[in-house]
Amino acid sequence: MQHLDYSQQDSWRQSDDTPLQSPIAINTTTTQSTKESDLALTFDGQTVYDDRVVGEQFLVTGELKISGETWDLERIHFHDGAEHVIDGVRHDLEIHFVYRQGERILVLAVLGDVTDKSIDTHIQEIFTKPIDAKLIADWLPEKHSYYRYVGSLTTPPLGPKVIWIVLSEPIVVSAADLAVIHERYPNNHRDIQDISDRDVLSVHVEK
Repeated sequence: MQHLDYSQQDSWRQSDDTPLQSPIAINTTTTQSTKESDLALTFDGQTVYDDRVVGEQFLVTGELKISGETWDLERIHFHDGAEHVIDGVRHDLEIHFVYRQGERILVLAVLGDVTDKSIDTHIQEIFTKPIDAKLIADWLPEKHSYYRYVGSLTTPPLGPKVIWIVLSEPIVVSAADLAVIHERYPNNHRDIQDISDRDVLSVHVEK
């Protein structure tokens, strides 16, 4: 299937898209510290491959609980080169966990960097076969501190208002993991969008 051409991303916007677009550059010195609740995540069953115009997706069952709300996991996908930039740093990759609650959407973003150490993340396996969803917990950092803001999806359609939870601690992946992602989606990260007057909340979590 033919996927999105990121060299043509300037043409993705439609007149009725939300003006509050994603991704953004997060400046940690201007975020607002708050005591929002911890994250509780679960994963169940096995992954299911689904090829879409916006890119390969991996359908999976799970839940995210935050601030007294429960969100249902719909799918996961990968970006070669992080979409969000933190204090001027673009990490090597970004994994998106897309959750729904009725018509509302929340995206949990996990940043990643390559290590030269031997590590088995099971990322390469997901491209060749279904994997046990519980293995996906390895794609989360030990601490779940995060940044939260309201934006958009980063692929068309570029709305509606989407809640973003960007985990602040990156994970580590192998060079082979990143090579597989780069081969399939070379540089599939959207350009940084204007933050406008949006507030970015910073939540520190001990565990």
